[in-house]
Amino acid sequence: MKKLPWLFVSIVTAMFIAWFSGISVLMYKVFVSPPKTDRENPKGGIFYEEEDAIASTKRTDDAIERLKENFDPVECSITTDDGLTLPGFFYLNDNKTENTFICVHGYNTNSDFAFADMVEPILNAGYNCFLVNHRHFGGHEGKFTGFGILEKNELIKWIDCVNEFFPNGKIILYGTSMGAATIMQASDQDLPNVVGFIEDCGFTTCYDEFNFLMKEVTHLPSKLVIDSMGFMSKALLDLDLKASDSREALKNTKLPALFIHGGRDNFVPTYMVQECYEACGSEDKKLIIYDEARHVHSHYKYPEKYEKDIFEFAERIFNQ
Repeated sequence: MKKLPWLFVSIVTAMFIAWFSGISVLMYKVFVSPPKTDRENPKGGIFYEEEDAIASTKRTDDAIERLKENFDPVECSITTDDGLTLPGFFYLNDNKTENTFICVHGYNTNSDFAFADMVEPILNAGYNCFLVNHRHFGGHEGKFTGFGILEKNELIKWIDCVNEFFPNGKIILYGTSMGAATIMQASDQDLPNVVGFIEDCGFTTCYDEFNFLMKEVTHLPSKLVIDSMGFMSKALLDLDLKASDSREALKNTKLPALFIHGGRDNFVPTYMVQECYEACGSEDKKLIIYDEARHVHSHYKYPEKYEKDIFEFAERIFNQ
């Protein structure tokens, strides 16, 4: 009978080790090695209908080819606080404007894939277009992503980079998904020459986003998993999943803001944009929901309306 306590302890210890091993693998997959997208054979999965995934990927790839054939952007770079060199690409407008869109991409992509289909519309609307590239993704330097927690500080360096070209110019920040969250979480900072921002499908916090995905997609015990993952991300990567809250930063921003979200987004749920919009302290703010769009698919689903909404906002803000 005396062996039973030791057997119990052994079982509990084994379960504890197995649990944290599983969390370690999950954290590695999320922060360090997310699954690669097969762009030659795109699939829909749970977040997109397959037809939309195939068509939107083709449209993006065609746009990338047009950019390569027709434009020669100026390459710039920043050095992050931890010594990484990251490239950005500046598409300068022939009309010599000093007004610029800084485009901030999301998770597990890069600036080309995220914004290739918007570069030409931005140039045609009369503005410069600056494409940011985050750490880790797209083959760029960095062993892991910061989910906006690190990137919000790097955004200020990208803004400085644009201001070196146009010290008296005006800037609108335009981000999608994690890039949108990055912009919102930096919106209460001193952002020289920034006159407004557009966020498309950004989340409230990393913690909230992971919690939603665990609960709705994997059906695992979300709070226990995310709290464990948060403990390990803090211990191993020095990333606090609760550190950057879009809502808290937005409370203190005075920047004009355009909030965009897909009504059928099941990756970053639509209630998050409602919370961010309501928290925003700016007197000049607008929320647009594109009813049938999935995550960051509003431009694909509603190209004419999307561009009209974007550039009506930009024209008004740049001309203030």
